[in-house]
Parts: sequence; structure tokens; C-alpha cells
Amino acid sequence: MRFRHAWGTHPDWSVALDECLLKLARFAGDESYSRNANLGFVYLTDEFAGSADRILATLKSRTGIPNWVGASGVGVCATGVEFVEEPALAVLLGAFAPGSFNVFSGAQRPPTLGTVNDAGADAAFTALVHADPATPDLPELLVDMARKVSSGYLFGGLSSGRGASLQVADRVLGGGISGVVFAADVELVSRVSQGVFPLPSAVRHTVTRVASNLIVELDGRRAFDVLLEDAGIRSRAGAAVGSNGDDGAAEDFGKIRAQLQSLGRQGLFVGIDPGASDGYRERTPRSHYLVRHVVALDPGKGIVAVAAQPDEGQTLSFCTRDESAARKDLIRICAEIRDHLHERAEATAQAVEPKGAVYVSCLGRGSHMFGEQGEELGLIQRQLGDVPLVGMYANGEIGGQNLYGFTGVLTVFY
Repeated sequence: MRFRHAWGTHPDWSVALDECLLKLARFAGDESYSRNANLGFVYLTDEFAGSADRILATLKSRTGIPNWVGASGVGVCATGVEFVEEPALAVLLGAFAPGSFNVFSGAQRPPTLGTVNDAGADAAFTALVHADPATPDLPELLVDMARKVSSGYLFGGLSSGRGASLQVADRVLGGGISGVVFAADVELVSRVSQGVFPLPSAVRHTVTRVASNLIVELDGRRAFDVLLEDAGIRSRAGAAVGSNGDDGAAEDFGKIRAQLQSLGRQGLFVGIDPGASDGYRERTPRSHYLVRHVVALDPGKGIVAVAAQPDEGQTLSFCTRDESAARKDLIRICAEIRDHLHERAEATAQAVEPKGAVYVSCLGRGSHMFGEQGEELGLIQRQLGDVPLVGMYANGEIGGQNLYGFTGVLTVFY
């Protein structure tokens, strides 16, 4: 049965919450929705951050559910709708088997890896994780958390806000990471949508020389020259920019700079393969490459600076993004989720339907990437139907062991 869900928006938090609770009550007589909810998900915009304690206390009192997870964001989303920079909250009431989930935070430890629940399933299989973006060494903390679940897979995002951001893990928290660990008997499917595509002539390259975030050489050649070739600005037989000082080279670079500026306005990125360990790659769908900004170029030295610190031996490709690519990639992950549900139905000889979903998208997506407010969520609704969904617009997205940017992480319980 589906999870009950609702959203509310009003400058007064109590009015918005009453709207949510009224909508939830309307599901009570519908037998296609779960009545025995025992885990609540709540996402609220930063306008309500100062009232989060009262909102959570009211939710616990009015629903009778003691366990809650969630976070604040500049925007929140629900089935087919989004609310950005306006007071709103979204609520999902999940029904799970007893012992199949454990809320965790700095004050509550997750189950120990290797333990099993009463049903005999791994008690720590995967986890929904929320985090404070100001947390020191956050990427390393996520890798450590991924090692505490047997799948090695996390999903979620970083709280966001124009002031203090917060998390919910049975209480309102600030700083660090928190969330809920799910046992192996909780069936879910999660996918990451990056919304980028390779440059016209791009291929994957091996980092052969790097200094911190400065990529000096790719495949043993100047990184800047490789970028020009991948962008179709210079043929692979072309001479390196800055290799001589004649007026022709200066004129050539003037044209190149104009083309690079045009590409930069669209968005210039690298997709870095972070590598794999402990069989993680075998458990994850498709590539889990990390998309990071190209932040500076040095034509004279042939250096490309990126918002990451790649290692020598890693592979990467240059890419860009636009609305069309974002739409196609979001449609792709929805299709993969539908295919997964179909395969599960065939394997079990039973109907498999989505119960609920959590969607975490980047602040740079939404109307910025999809053209108008609500289109991103509307696209998911058109692809998956009226699946009960809640989520937020985050300051970074979590998928697998990695911290992403400009992505959407869609997780469906079934």
C-alpha cells in the first residue's frame, strides 16, 4: 500500500502544518494507503527553521509516530510540485516492518554492520543521509558511513538555507550527519541523474599529472590542449596554444577565448570516475562519476583547474549541461526505476507498485535548469505516476559513497 503524503504552504507554520495534517487525514478511508505508518519524513523550507522544534513536536503528537527524519532546504518538493524561497513543508508517512529501520545521529548509533533483525535480514543495508554542508571532512564522513552499511550505498543530501540549516532525526539537529538506516528487507531502488553530456569530441582521459586541483596533463599531454580538442575548438592535429608568439597565435587565441567563454556560460565540467573499492561498483547502476566545475584555465601552462582534487590514474571526461540533457537524463533514471520494478514483479510473480519516494535535487536545478517552477517534479510525475513523493532542494546530493552537485537523487520504496 502507498504511503500517505501531504504538503502545506502559508507564512504561519501552524496553518501550513494544519493543511498538511488535513490532507493526511483524507487518506484515512482509502484502503490503497497505509494506515500503520511508523516512520515520518519531513522537509521544510528555511522560513520555518526557527519553528522546527514546534513543527516536529506537533507532528509526533498528531500522528502518533515517534520516529522522524528530514532536513531544511531553500526549497522543498512533493508529488508534481515544488516550493522555493517560500514557507512550505512536505510530509510522508512510511509504513515499514518492525525492526527494518533505525534512525541515527550523533546521539543515536546506527546498527552495527553484520547484525540482523528479527526477520533475519541485514539490519544495516542502506541509509538515507542528511548532512550539514559546513561539516568538516564531509566527503570522508560519507565514505565512512557507507562502510557501515552492507550495500555500500547511501542516498540523501545536504541541508540548505539562507540562514542556519537543520536536520531532523527524532529531534531537530544542527551539524554533522544523520538519517535512517534501512535493513535489507526494505525494498527500494535509487538512481542519480546528472543532467550533463560529453563535449562534441570528448573521450575518457587518464590523469597523468596533477597538483591539488590543477590538472596539468591528461594522457601525457597538456590538459588545456585536450580540452580544446574535446570541445571541437581545435583539431587533434592542432598546435598547442601559446607555443609561439606570432600574431597568428594571438589572433587564434582570441577566437578560442570567445568560444570558451560561450561554453563557460553554458557550463563546463569534468566527470571524474572516483574508482571503486570493496565491490561497490558491482552494486551500483551505470557510472557513478562525479561532475565538478572547471573553475579556471591557464593556456600558457596548459593547466585546467577544477573544483575537485583528482588523483593521477583516475579517468575523466569534459562535459557540459543544458535543459535538454537534464530532461533526458531524468527521464532515463525514471525509466530505469520502472524497469527495475518490472523485473522485480517478474522475479516474484507478484504485482510490484511504488509505495513512496524521496527526491533530493540541487539548488542549481529546478526552474534554473528545467525552465519553469514545478517542471522537474512534473516530469517525474509524468514518468512514474502519482507516486507519493517528498524531498528538498539541497546544497549537495548524496548517492552511493559520493557527494554530488547539480544532480537529482530519486529513491523509490516499493
